[in-house]
Amino acid sequence: MGIAVSENEPRDVALLACKSVVVGRAVTLAGWVGICRRSVTAGRVLRKADLPAAGVALGVDVPPRLRTMADVPALHRPWCVAVATGLLQLAGSWATAGPALERWPPGEADLLAGWLAALRAVCAAESFPQDEDSVRLLVIALLTVLGGEGVPRVGSLWAPVRVMFHDLCDRYGKSPWESLHAADRYYDMETGTPVAGLLALLAEFGAVAGDAAKPVINPLGRWATGSLAIGLPGPADPGLSAAEMIAQAARFSDEDQQAQVAWGWLAERQPAEAAREILAAAEGMSPLRRSVAVGVVEKLGQDALPAWQDMAAARCVGPYARAALAGWEQCPESSDADWQWLAVESAAIELDDKGPDAALSSIWESTLGADLDARLAVVRATGHPDARTLAGVVAEFAASGAPRSIDQVAELKVSLVGIRPLIWRRVRLPVTASLGDLHVVIQLLFGWHGDHLHVFRAGKKEYGDPFAGVEGTRDEEAVRIRDATELGAGAVSYTYDFGACWEHEITLERILLRDPGQDYPVCVAYKGDSPVEYWSEGDPAECEPFDRVSVNRALAALGRAVE
Repeated sequence: MGIAVSENEPRDVALLACKSVVVGRAVTLAGWVGICRRSVTAGRVLRKADLPAAGVALGVDVPPRLRTMADVPALHRPWCVAVATGLLQLAGSWATAGPALERWPPGEADLLAGWLAALRAVCAAESFPQDEDSVRLLVIALLTVLGGEGVPRVGSLWAPVRVMFHDLCDRYGKSPWESLHAADRYYDMETGTPVAGLLALLAEFGAVAGDAAKPVINPLGRWATGSLAIGLPGPADPGLSAAEMIAQAARFSDEDQQAQVAWGWLAERQPAEAAREILAAAEGMSPLRRSVAVGVVEKLGQDALPAWQDMAAARCVGPYARAALAGWEQCPESSDADWQWLAVESAAIELDDKGPDAALSSIWESTLGADLDARLAVVRATGHPDARTLAGVVAEFAASGAPRSIDQVAELKVSLVGIRPLIWRRVRLPVTASLGDLHVVIQLLFGWHGDHLHVFRAGKKEYGDPFAGVEGTRDEEAVRIRDATELGAGAVSYTYDFGACWEHEITLERILLRDPGQDYPVCVAYKGDSPVEYWSEGDPAECEPFDRVSVNRALAALGRAVE
């Protein structure tokens, strides 16, 4: 797991981690699951039917009415710890004891690495949905205050913790106002103590000791204070080279996080000169790092124009530069050759980031040809430095007989939430379709007119139209159905019209092979007519009966237009 512990670290740090309440419960829970498989939900936790027995095994009271395992922290936290440390392993819809259980406890370094991963997992699970780092930042802020001089009593802790939290949000490019909502769950209503729940969480993990009125940070808590920040997008040191800064930024997949890393480096340089350094370094980089570098320069806007002009004739950065200059009306529109070169670049990025299946999907969508061989011939002819390697890997993958996303369709059930009688549609569409494509499909399925804002939620991330300006959302066109359903670890939600709040739950029911004779998307089943979008009490309107034939005609036309 790889977190190094220096020789002068006190040995009792690892002992504290091993003896923590939540780790002990995780070991017990993994032993209870044992080799007898336990079924898990789409959200990757125990089913409600198994929670009472799990509670008995841990000595935890389970309320008779609850929505999910997450409603019982004394069960959910050990579950997260067990999964993060390998005490439990999840495969499909089943959980079994993991390999770590047989050799528990591991060595000190692995134990601390597992403990840290477990604390991060619990923090992510309990964070405000829009930002999975919210609780981690709150924990770092609290530990930092507890490790400082003149620690106030519990009743006065929130003020310095909040100040520290705002400082951390500034450092890591987070919105404190959204993230502070995560603190609400830890507020003790009886005592009026905002940090009571956070202190209880850290006490479960063995990072603080002392009585409730005067908590004391211990060696494990001090070690965690610095270690928890690893992996957050802190600003890069201005003394780094452009290549080193890009390498740091490339560790993050989110463009906002990449920009946050670059910010510290850019702050000490003139924009035009910084852009020149970055693009010059990007010329010899991998496609993935080059795309990160280009993204950083694009955020400099018009200030980067001199650098784009300087690099317009470069072999690898040149196509990006010419596209950027065309966007600023500084040169003609990019040629077909440039667009094809950039398509190969995108496929090479997919290969590096997600593997040959994703690269194949990218090539299939962006390159013309009667079949894959013809498309790969186009790839090789672009002169891209990675073209032959890319084509070879994709051809080998295609010949292996492994399942290909371009041959698969997802069967989704899209249900309106909170409506009685039930209203839902079952639709099939390519797994390579984007969430943006799915938005258009849902509009047709429910007869919406598309006049209002919308947002998808998958896991702890939100996606929407990049031109709509909805704060906190990522580009829905950049996420495929295949990936969104994995991110969501279950149902994906879709909200249309933030005023009326038409809430939809999207569930992946199965993956099927594509039927060559079938147009996609296609609605295969439904229940109920769609509610009237612009209904008013003074002028009520009747629902029009759902016409699956006409809807499928419109869906088929949509599919042909996309292809």
